[in-house]
Amino acid sequence: MALPLPGTPIILDIGSSYVKIGFAGEPGPRFSFPCIIGKEKYKTVMVDMESARSVYVGDDAMKMRGVLKVSYPIQRGDIMDWEAFYEILNHIFYNLLRIEHLSHYPIIYSEHPFVPKETKQYIAKLLYETHGVRSLIMMESPLLSNFSVGLITGLVIESGDGATWIAPVINGQVQHQAVQKLLLSGIDVNHNLQNLLMRDGINIQSSSAEEIIKQIKEKNCYFVLDPASPPVLSSSDILTYPMPDGTIKEIPNRILYEAPEVMFQPTMLGYNVLNIPQAIIYSLQLISNEYWAELLGHIVLSGGNASYSGFEERLKQELTSLLPQLGPIPEPKELSPVFSSPGIKLESIQGIKKDQDNCPKCGALVDLSDGKNACPFCGADMITTQMALDLGTDQQSNNNLKFTGICPSCNKEVKDKTSIFCPYCGQTLETPEIAAQSPMAGEFVEIDDSSEIIRFFVPDNLQFAIFNGAAILGSLPSFQNLFISYEQFQANPDIIVRDISEVFR
Repeated sequence: MALPLPGTPIILDIGSSYVKIGFAGEPGPRFSFPCIIGKEKYKTVMVDMESARSVYVGDDAMKMRGVLKVSYPIQRGDIMDWEAFYEILNHIFYNLLRIEHLSHYPIIYSEHPFVPKETKQYIAKLLYETHGVRSLIMMESPLLSNFSVGLITGLVIESGDGATWIAPVINGQVQHQAVQKLLLSGIDVNHNLQNLLMRDGINIQSSSAEEIIKQIKEKNCYFVLDPASPPVLSSSDILTYPMPDGTIKEIPNRILYEAPEVMFQPTMLGYNVLNIPQAIIYSLQLISNEYWAELLGHIVLSGGNASYSGFEERLKQELTSLLPQLGPIPEPKELSPVFSSPGIKLESIQGIKKDQDNCPKCGALVDLSDGKNACPFCGADMITTQMALDLGTDQQSNNNLKFTGICPSCNKEVKDKTSIFCPYCGQTLETPEIAAQSPMAGEFVEIDDSSEIIRFFVPDNLQFAIFNGAAILGSLPSFQNLFISYEQFQANPDIIVRDISEVFR
């Protein structure tokens, strides 16, 4: 696929289950692969196999997991294997993106709250010194999830494969004193589902048992409003699931709504922790009550583990029953206006047309001169959709502020007069100053009941909410000034942990 113009930020969202990577201004990640590493289990004895790889990453590791020793480098949101993490970065930059001059592209690195300062500095040093990144910014994922639905103030419920975060965000600032981390996530739903299957005599014996459990969960599990009085099911309500060996497993329907119930009843797995509604109430109690109404009216869901059918309805019901614990909820405090100019409009545009390009999936060189849009070897899409930003300025004002051709920061000539970033130093060129308005309502689904205080904002794709928030922010010229150069990091390593909420003021 064609690369965007130099200066376009690269987005890295490395989670416990999946890695999402792409570029700012694009409607979704270019690549998404399992966060998994596989190393050879046995010494190679086959003829002509001297060149076989010793480390497999992502989809390659999944395909060969039967003969590999598989590990998950990120567990519960924390990096547990730094060598494996280094292999993932190599796979991203050199096997997938294949960017010749990585220094021409700044990096937006997504991270969860409470990452130690030393860890942030080590990751930054790795990107700067090992991979030659020129500029970088590290952003907390709740802030990006919030912005993915056009909000700067909201209560983010971010539930992934390793952990669930409850994070209040006010005027672009994460309220760290009230952030809650729950060890209730997709992994726990998997464990509960496996336990329920075994109790019914359904034992899945396969080298890919974990992936089979995960697929059953993602495609079939759902929530009911009242688990004590579930809907009456007929004897025919049984899920038939084909196994890799050709056998068919019959799964009772009740198991499909009991498995995710651990998110509201952690005691099903013997956990003595708060459930999600209880953690929300406790989080609100740790901040001023003048923000309660505003936060409860802007609850943002994020993460693949929040995508079960019926999750919003069940959460609203449970949370409503707990609201009396807060006492009287004052009228919402009037927050300072942040966005005042006409809104940003995202429009799909065609990427740069090439006569030939490498397939992003299998790596084969594909001839595109005849107009084909798919790889003839694996069928992968060879066309990249990009997003054009309508900054709301008229043509005359754009002409008056047109770039002259010389970067004011490094004084080097930039041949591409339409670029808003210098390909040499990464600094913003002379462009109109804008203040971004939240994206149009079509970017998200709002579950609104005006007669009640609780409202949910749900992105179109919960799994990609963090990435999409970064893609929107990275497209704003005013945001580019917040990137930290290697020289700034060398002079003061603590700058990597600075508060970036100034972009919203």
